[in-house]
Amino acid sequence: MDTKRRKLNYDDENLNEHEQAPYVIVVHGPPKVGKSLLIKSLIKHYTEQNLVHVQGPITIVSGNRRRIQFVECPNNMNGMIDAAKYADAVILLIDANYGFEMETFEFLNLLQVHDMPKVTGVLTYLDELKDEETQTITKQRLMDQFRTDIYEEARIFCLSGFHHEMYQEHEIRELANFLLAMEFQTLSWRATHPYLLVDRFEDVTPPDEVQMDRKCNRNIILYGYLRGCDFKKGTKVHIAGVGDYPLADISISDDPCPLQPVDSDELKVNIKHNNIVEEPQLEIVSFRIGTYLMFGVLGVPFETVTNHDPRQPILVGGISPEEQIIGYMQARLTPHSWYMNSLKSEAPIIVSVGWRRYQTIPIYSRDCNGRCKMLEYTPENESCLATFWGPFAPSGARVVAVRSLADYKAAFRILATAEVLDFNHTANIVKKIKRMGTPCLILNETALIKDMFTSDDEVDRFRDVKVKTERGIRGEVNEAAKPELLSRVHWNDGQPREGIANCTFDCRIHMNDIVLMSEWTQVEVPRIFNPRTTALEPSNCVWETVQMQKKLSEIEEGKAHVLVISEDKKIATESLRKRLIEIYGPKLKDGPVQGRQTLEQRRAVIIIDPVPSGLRSESRVEWLKRMKKSIRKKSCRGLITKIVSREPGLRLDKAVETGIAGGTRKIGVKMVR
Repeated sequence: MDTKRRKLNYDDENLNEHEQAPYVIVVHGPPKVGKSLLIKSLIKHYTEQNLVHVQGPITIVSGNRRRIQFVECPNNMNGMIDAAKYADAVILLIDANYGFEMETFEFLNLLQVHDMPKVTGVLTYLDELKDEETQTITKQRLMDQFRTDIYEEARIFCLSGFHHEMYQEHEIRELANFLLAMEFQTLSWRATHPYLLVDRFEDVTPPDEVQMDRKCNRNIILYGYLRGCDFKKGTKVHIAGVGDYPLADISISDDPCPLQPVDSDELKVNIKHNNIVEEPQLEIVSFRIGTYLMFGVLGVPFETVTNHDPRQPILVGGISPEEQIIGYMQARLTPHSWYMNSLKSEAPIIVSVGWRRYQTIPIYSRDCNGRCKMLEYTPENESCLATFWGPFAPSGARVVAVRSLADYKAAFRILATAEVLDFNHTANIVKKIKRMGTPCLILNETALIKDMFTSDDEVDRFRDVKVKTERGIRGEVNEAAKPELLSRVHWNDGQPREGIANCTFDCRIHMNDIVLMSEWTQVEVPRIFNPRTTALEPSNCVWETVQMQKKLSEIEEGKAHVLVISEDKKIATESLRKRLIEIYGPKLKDGPVQGRQTLEQRRAVIIIDPVPSGLRSESRVEWLKRMKKSIRKKSCRGLITKIVSREPGLRLDKAVETGIAGGTRKIGVKMVR
C-alpha cells in the first residue's frame, strides 16, 4: 500500500458526467427459483461468454455508455438487508409452480424501508405447467397479483423453457434490452452517504506474520466503485458484518470495466480480478462518485479472510463523526402486521440502522401529554415510541427490526419498521408501579399503614398522595406516624418502627384491607449495543444470542408457514397451517417441482379474502359452488395462495375445524399452478 503519490485538486470537471458507477441490479428470489441461471443467461446474451459460477458482483459494460452490475441476493437475512441498501433496481423471480413465497414479501418490505428502487418481475418454470391453457391462466393471474400485491408499476417477464441449459434466447433478449433502456432513479438516503459494493478483496498481511500466528489480525485491500456521494479523505467506514474502521490508505485504481467510446458496440465482462495495480496513485482530498477505488484497512479479525463467503457481497459505507457516537435514540416504531406476536419492552431485537446491524434492548412508550409512559407491549395496529441505545443516526433515518438473523423458524422475520425522531435523546420514560401496605392500627377514619414505605423521610416525600383500598375506599397520606400512636400498636418481634404512614380515608377501613398507592417511577433504558459481526462467522453457522451459535445442521428444518393477507392482515394460527398442509400438501407430491423442494420445506404464502359482503346465505353458497367448480377446472399442482372465507370476521382456526374438516362448506380454495 506504500505507493508514490502526488497532490491533485479534484473538482467536478475532472469527471465526465457519463462516468457513473455501474448500476446495481439485484436478482432476488426464494431458493431453487433460477436466480443463478438467469444471471448466467444474461451474461451469455451480453458478452457471449459462459459464466461458470455466480459469486459476488458481475459487471458488464456496453458501448451505449451503460454499465450494469448483477448481484445474486443471498437468501439469508443479512444478505437481504444489505442488498436493500445498495440495489438500484431489483429483479424478483417467482416460481410459477409455487406462487409468492415469504422471502419475496420480506425483501420487498426491506426495500420499502431503504428507499424503493424499480422492481421487475420474472416468472420461472412456466414450462412445467401441464398445457398451454394452464400456462396462460397461471401467467395472467400471477402477473395481476404481482402488480396488485407487490409492485403496481412493475414490468413482468416470463421464462417458459430452456435451450442448451440456458433460458430461451428470445425471452432473455427481451429482458436484456429492457434492462439496458431502464431509467434509474436517485434514492434520497444513499445520495447523502458514500458507499462501496466490494468487487473483490485481497489479504496483504505479511506472510511471515500469518505463518507465525494464523489467527493474527489481517491487513486487507477492498476494491469497488464509489457510490452515493463524494468520499472525503479521513472518513471512517463501516464494513457490514465486521465493524467500524479507519482507512489506512485510499487511492484510485484502474477501472476494470472502463466505458468504451460512444460509437463502440463492444461489450466487456469483468468476473472476481487477479492482479493489483502497481502504478503510482493520486493522493486527493476527496473522491468523486463513479471512481474505482481501493481501500486499505489494517487489523481486521482473521475470520474476515478465513470465513469469507464470495456469495455474500461486502458492503462498505462511510460514517460521519456524529454516527460514531453512541447514545440514546428515539424512533417512531410500527410493528409489522404480519408478525404474530406483540413486541415486549426489554426484549432484545436486532435493528438495521444506516449501514449497521446490531442487537439492542428497546423500551416502548407512548407520549401522554408530554410524559413518555412505558408500554409493556407494543399496541396492536398502532405506532409507538421506541428508545434504545446505539450509534447515532440522523433524524429521518429508517430502521428495520428483526428477532433473529437465522434463516429458519419465523413465519415472517421482520418485526417492525421505524423512523428515527431524535438522537442524543435523554431517556425520560416513566412507568406506574403500585405500593401495597396493610393497617396496623385503625382509629375511625384514620389508620396507620405499614409495609408501604421504608423510612419516615420517604413517607414525608409522599404527603398528600392519594391511596385506596382494594375495596375502593379512597384516602391520602398525611405524615409519618407519631410515637404516641406507634406505642398503641401491638408489635411482633422484628416489626419495623420506621416508614409507618398516618393516612386518612373516606370511611373506616378493616384490618384485613390491602392499601394501594400508584407511583410513577423512572425507567432506565438498557445500555446494550452489540454489533452483529456476521461476516466473521462460518457460513454454516447462524448467530442466535449473545452466548450461543448453532450449526444449521442442528437446527429444526424450516417449515412452510401460512402468511395470511386478509382484512386484518394477520398470520394464521399453527392449527390452520398444519391442516392446510395435511389436505393440500399431496398435490405437490408428483411432478418436477419435487426436485426442488416440498411444500413443507418452502415458506408458503397463503392469502385469505372474505366472500363479497351483502350476499344472502343462499347466494353465498351458490357463489362458493361456482368458485370451487372454476378452481377444479383450472387448477393443477401447486401451492394454495387464496382462501376465501364464507363469513367476514370468521375465526380462521374455527373455520378449519367447522369448515374444512367438515367438508369444505365454509372455505373456498384457489391453487397456484
